[in-house]
Amino acid sequence: MLKTELKNISINDLLIDGKISVRARNCCFNADLYSLYDVVVYYETGQSFLNIRNLGKGTCLELEEICIEYKQLLEHSSNTNEFNEVETLTQKQNEIENLIKTDILSAVNNKLIASGDIFSYLTQTQKIILKKKFEQNIINYSVRTKNRLKAIGYESFLINYLFTDNRNLLEIEGIGGKSAEEVIKLKDKLKDELIFLVNASEEEVSILKLILQNGEIILNDFVYGFYSANNHLPMFWILEHQLISSTNYGIKVLIDTLPIFKDYQYKTLEEVAKKYNLTRERVRQIRNGVFRRTFEIAEVLVSHKDNSDSNKYFELLHNKKDWTYVVKLIQEKNIVNQVSFEVEQILVKENCNFSLEFVFQIIGYIFKEEFITIGGFNKRKRDKYWKSTFLIRKKYAEIFDFEKLEVEFHNIFAENITDYLLDVEDFVANSQSWKKFDFSQIEMIGSIIREILLQEFGLYSDSVDGLIKIPANKGLDPKDVVYKILKQNGDPMHLEEIFMEFKKIWPSHKFTEAAQIRPWLQKHDSISFRNRSSIYTLKEWKHVRTGTIRDAIVEFLLKNKTPQNTSDITNYILEHFPKTNIASIRTTMQNDTQKRFSYYGKNLFGLECKEYTPEYKTSEAQGDKRKTFEQRLIEFEKFIIENEHYPFSSAEEKEEESLYRWWYRIVNNKQKISESQREEVERVQNQYFEYEIDKDEYEWDLNFNKMKLFLLRNGTAPSARNQENNLYIWYCNVKDDFLNDRLSDHQRKKYIELTKML
Repeated sequence: MLKTELKNISINDLLIDGKISVRARNCCFNADLYSLYDVVVYYETGQSFLNIRNLGKGTCLELEEICIEYKQLLEHSSNTNEFNEVETLTQKQNEIENLIKTDILSAVNNKLIASGDIFSYLTQTQKIILKKKFEQNIINYSVRTKNRLKAIGYESFLINYLFTDNRNLLEIEGIGGKSAEEVIKLKDKLKDELIFLVNASEEEVSILKLILQNGEIILNDFVYGFYSANNHLPMFWILEHQLISSTNYGIKVLIDTLPIFKDYQYKTLEEVAKKYNLTRERVRQIRNGVFRRTFEIAEVLVSHKDNSDSNKYFELLHNKKDWTYVVKLIQEKNIVNQVSFEVEQILVKENCNFSLEFVFQIIGYIFKEEFITIGGFNKRKRDKYWKSTFLIRKKYAEIFDFEKLEVEFHNIFAENITDYLLDVEDFVANSQSWKKFDFSQIEMIGSIIREILLQEFGLYSDSVDGLIKIPANKGLDPKDVVYKILKQNGDPMHLEEIFMEFKKIWPSHKFTEAAQIRPWLQKHDSISFRNRSSIYTLKEWKHVRTGTIRDAIVEFLLKNKTPQNTSDITNYILEHFPKTNIASIRTTMQNDTQKRFSYYGKNLFGLECKEYTPEYKTSEAQGDKRKTFEQRLIEFEKFIIENEHYPFSSAEEKEEESLYRWWYRIVNNKQKISESQREEVERVQNQYFEYEIDKDEYEWDLNFNKMKLFLLRNGTAPSARNQENNLYIWYCNVKDDFLNDRLSDHQRKKYIELTKML
């Protein structure tokens, strides 16, 4: 009779009481030994435990000692004291049976569990916890077991299998030997969990639920104390803790390169590249990639199942219910700025060191249906004019483009010469930033803009009429700087020379190349160009000739009644432009795009608009059919100027092929030319050397220019669909060439320029 009692001691009870190891428990299950009784009978019938799969000598000895111990106890069963140990081992099983017998097991006996009545004994929180435990346990099981248990469902599993005999689990369709082991393990865990929940206090259940939802962070003293006092978690503190404790390489780069924490001296891309032994471009790619996957505000929040770290942050930020307390504090505001007391108060309360700029990014990410973020961490926007970050109610951003307003204000403050008074409402009514004009919202949009002007520029109205004084820009003006450079030099200067001096005076200015300063030279009323070679001068210098060489030629020919010899024209031009020569002047007249000059043969040139005596006839009128070297050279130069490349051998136009063949004969000495003609050839080679590229390189540059223009207009890379497909394919091929080191130095630099724009 006493031996029969051993049936009530399960293998799991032995494991819980520390009598056997996990390996011993698993091996017993493999041999269908589910209780101490089964093990003892197996031993007494003379079978060796070594015959059980995966069971070694150590485990065999462990089970034999258990059997010998209980065999001795059974032999002295008449002595009650000697059987106390058996009673102790069966105590846990008896407690479990007693706990569930009055409620749940009675339901089993009455076949009520099959109808789902087991759940009438559980609260909603207990049900949620059991379901979460079910899902957490099966996630690491074999695919077969996981799929079968998912098909059954946690509710059906609890009703039909939680209190059944282990042998019945083998009857589940698709459950084999290995799967049965996992299912038994799940059953035991859920059974223990159910017993705990039935007897746990309400506070214990609440804590368990919080652990399941938020992880063990809730066990932190500060977090649990904060939750108890405020009835919500300190979400910014939790996010900060996750970022700081993260071992993810990309997160570390993100923290190093962005102002995520207040008063943190974040590093430049170059400094971080040196720290991690990477290139600057690779650091930029890592930073932008991690930011885009984790914190970038997009139209749709997408879970990143392929990236466990990104998915962790996604889950934390995607649960809006946990963050509701944040938006409640600003729910009455249409614009929130970086001096917001409400947001600052949250951070102080949560002992959080995030910068407000980053906090606004998080709020904009979570509550993108309610707010938009202006300024901040927009990595797709190259030009960032405002130093502040704002949260603006989305319903107003849907009718008024505040990002466009950012550029509009930047231009106003950068180019404003004199003080003037701004009527904000009038400005709003006539603004080009309306997406959908709504007269009734002018006042509200105006109030938002007033807040921006106050926080960004410190401007506010101190008069009853509400007008705001916009001050003149007292800083350096590029136009005045270039004027000062020319004035101090005293002589005309080349564009490159002006730019070099400009950067010495203003090294922090955003201009990076000489061409960017040209518009400012052209805007200044006191500055003029000297010729088309980018030579600039001051109009006040009477001793310096302004305008182009062609303008001087026209002036000379207007003074004479007859066409003039090239030598005479050159002598006149040299008085004003001493660095030119006769060949260049002749080419200038022949290549004039405005067709102002006519050639009359014998080195005579006149004006197309003038009528000369009949003795002078143009070369076309004389019916010249054979083209001279000079004429061919003129056509060759004209082609280069118009097409920005030398003629190609494989060209669609016959004229281009003809020019290519002619030039090939000339440069390869296959056609005799004079010494003066050879000098002209060398002049063309020197003057247009940068245009001497092959067709593939030329077409590559053409596509580069198209891609650059596309990015400037759209701000995003082209897609693989519609008219953007060709650019998309070209960029993919170039990216592959870059990664496999197939680009020239020139092309590598241009590719990197494109990546900086993305």
